[in-house]
Amino acid sequence: MTETPSTPPAPAPGRRRRSRRRSRRRLFLRVLLLIVVGAPLIGWAYEQYAVRRDARRFPPPGQFVQVEPVRRLHYVCSGSGSPLVLFEVSGFSNSMSFAKARAGLAQRTHVCSYDRVGIGWSDSAPSTVPVSMLSKDLGVLLDELSPRAPAILVASSIGGVTAEFFARQHPERVAGLVFLDAGNSQALRGALNTNYILTLATAGCGVLRAAGAIALVRLWDPWHMRRERSESSARSAAIMYGAKPWVMLCAMVRAGQATVSEFDEAPPLRRETPITALSAGTGAELLPPAGFSCAVRSTPCARPTGLWPKALLAACGEWCLAAAISSPAVNRRRSSTR
Repeated sequence: MTETPSTPPAPAPGRRRRSRRRSRRRLFLRVLLLIVVGAPLIGWAYEQYAVRRDARRFPPPGQFVQVEPVRRLHYVCSGSGSPLVLFEVSGFSNSMSFAKARAGLAQRTHVCSYDRVGIGWSDSAPSTVPVSMLSKDLGVLLDELSPRAPAILVASSIGGVTAEFFARQHPERVAGLVFLDAGNSQALRGALNTNYILTLATAGCGVLRAAGAIALVRLWDPWHMRRERSESSARSAAIMYGAKPWVMLCAMVRAGQATVSEFDEAPPLRRETPITALSAGTGAELLPPAGFSCAVRSTPCARPTGLWPKALLAACGEWCLAAAISSPAVNRRRSSTR
């Protein structure tokens, strides 16, 4: 008699549950791997596309000067006359910033603004950028724009560090300094002496640099530029939201100690150098609006201490005079405004 094959016994309920858990775990790990690896790759690919798209949409509006064999600076100029007024913009600005101020000044004299290394249409920054390098770039640019006459430097935020160092190294080339909530060597030294600030800045730079490389900054839109739907805001977003400006700021943070040492070795600022320091009349919009709110809408100008007011990003509201107490030229202006 032929025996019929026996049916294998059904797995026990406990084994079935363990098998389902293993299957779900494998599925979860596959999805997690796709997110961790795939999403950054997609972001990086989009960032490369966006950079090329923006380069075609917003070509350089100005001209270039060769500061090194492999590096150029981009600048724009308008108006004519003397002295030259040169804008040294903040870390989050570019050569097209301060458009209204430049247009008004251009009716009386020659006005220029430029993109420092790693910003705007200028070439990318190296891994470290000390203030001596920025000052050298500024000198090469002035050789091109005003080789025979001193210029007035208008600096805002982090641009004040470059303007101060250049004025201390080359006082004969500076007709005057105008600081718009500008940084300075004292503020920089104080920040670096506070350990947690340097640690936070280094960590923040790394995070923002990585976020810019995979298009997360474009997605976040921290300055709400896409809400305006104008050509100028689209151009600013194209310049600021890529990885390039964050690489530049990280390079400056990385060279912070070297910059402080260079200031220690530089001659002091001449007391006869004319200085005007302006501070915003409110602390509002100190930080990007995305994720932050203007907590203070109207704050009077505080009495400055030291060489001139510490660094603040240009804020909404009116500007008020915050004269530097260590410069006789500015003290005379302060007395005249009372």
